Amino acid sequence: MIRDRARREKGETVEDMDTATRESLRASLLARQSEVQADLDRLDSELRQLGAEQEQNLGGLGNHLAEDGSNVMEQERILAVSGDLRDVMAQVTEALERLDTDEFGICRRCGKPINAERLEAFPFVRYDIECQSQIEREQALRAGR
Repeated sequence: MIRDRARREKGETVEDMDTATRESLRASLLARQSEVQADLDRLDSELRQLGAEQEQNLGGLGNHLAEDGSNVMEQERILAVSGDLRDVMAQVTEALERLDTDEFGICRRCGKPINAERLEAFPFVRYDIECQSQIEREQALRAGR
């Protein structure tokens, strides 16, 4: 732990990481993958339950318009959250693939090494902090903020 803290303070990159640190990152990614999959499974189950309820109510035409509206809103929420989780799952899967290659820890935009501290906190990141900030600024400009 002291060695890891010293490494972070010096701003070392993934290239400087030892095998134990890489395996720790792999374990973190695998744990995150399992968590995300469990969340996706739970949301899929909730969505199926809502669909079954609608079928019981004559194909979605329930007795109360407010209840039908609530069900539709809940389905939209589940679909939105599921989409976000699928994006996270793709990022985690890509990070696991990069971990097995020389591409892990390298910014996909500028090609510079990503700081080891950033990777330890967010092992699935694709970009170094400078490029991530630039991407977020560009997205904000496009969104009209």
